[in-house]
Amino acid sequence: MARLMHEQLNFSTGSPVKIKWCDYDHFKYPLHFHSEYEIVYVIKSSGKRFVGNNIESYSDGDLVLLGSFLPHMHKSDSIYYQNNPNTRVNAIVLQFSKDFFCHAIENYPEFHKIKNLLEESHYGIYFKDCKETNTIKKRLKKALNLKNIDLLMECIKILSLMSDTEEKGLLNEDYFENSFNSQFDDQRIMKVLTYINKHYSEPINLKSIADKAGMNKSAFCRLFKEKTSKSCIEYINELKVSYACKLLREGRLSISQICYEVGFNNISNFNRHFKKITKFTPSNYLLEFKKAG
Repeated sequence: MARLMHEQLNFSTGSPVKIKWCDYDHFKYPLHFHSEYEIVYVIKSSGKRFVGNNIESYSDGDLVLLGSFLPHMHKSDSIYYQNNPNTRVNAIVLQFSKDFFCHAIENYPEFHKIKNLLEESHYGIYFKDCKETNTIKKRLKKALNLKNIDLLMECIKILSLMSDTEEKGLLNEDYFENSFNSQFDDQRIMKVLTYINKHYSEPINLKSIADKAGMNKSAFCRLFKEKTSKSCIEYINELKVSYACKLLREGRLSISQICYEVGFNNISNFNRHFKKITKFTPSNYLLEFKKAG
């Protein structure tokens, strides 16, 4: 079973931005997290990428931005464990402190897009192959030769380019291990989300949730869909599945125990929603983490 490790990076002295060139026989780190944000550009390698609850294949050119405290791991394919000197992992990893220019992104309108990008990065962001992404990759290669203020400025430029491109997607639209932020301007929705996040594994119904918002059920369902782009039931099921993924990784409970622990009333219903959201059955999801361990 892959265990979660808290990696302590030393940003207490020196620059808040660090960049390194990776030349490995295979990716070394197990599933881990750290407070720093991280950009990973895989130049040469293939395998499975684990980010939050998401498991996907990666290959040459893979580019992701990972938020603070988001669990992640790159697991190289078996060919990289055969001691073949011609089979190497090459990657660029850029890490920056979560406090890096925080005053600027909170107060200056020029940094608004970067602020939104960093908020989204807590779900993991994948950048698709396109002209803009190729520019970002070139600048990451350039950044390898920079230090001090030049590296800081290049990091900001890279984040600005990332925030501008539309050719990106969230790896974990349903990832809730990080508390949701105050992204909604409607206090009724914030009140409901706070309630749901505390009680989603218990029996709750739409009427009781709508009552929390002081609305009738139909009006509340329309508002929730408008604000979150998903139905309230979809949101609750995603929370349940996200918690189930965490329990599967911990390995303390059986799949059937997890089914009822997270609030599903039968195994078939649990399996159906789990596969719809993660693209894996619970047993296959567990198998992927055991293989990565």
